[in-house]
Amino acid sequence: MGPIVEEVAANYAGKSVQFVVFDFTSDDTKAAALAKAKELGVEGTYAEHAGTTGYALLYDTRTQKVITTLSARQDVAAWEAEIDKALGGA
Repeated sequence: MGPIVEEVAANYAGKSVQFVVFDFTSDDTKAAALAKAKELGVEGTYAEHAGTTGYALLYDTRTQKVITTLSARQDVAAWEAEIDKALGGA
């Protein structure tokens, strides 16, 4: 997922979008991911998805709900269309 996340994140730099990657490759990275989820207040959603890979969640921090799931199989344009829709066509 790295390259697509990096490209989309670069395209949204300075906008009201935050990209957070949770790494599940080792006990240390899992602990760091859980700590980050708690810091962001998304530990419930984190717990539901912990350990699964190959997708990203578009999450609304105001409503505390997942808007949609973005797949690693989708291209940059598809990710950006979903993000733009969530931002109200921004």
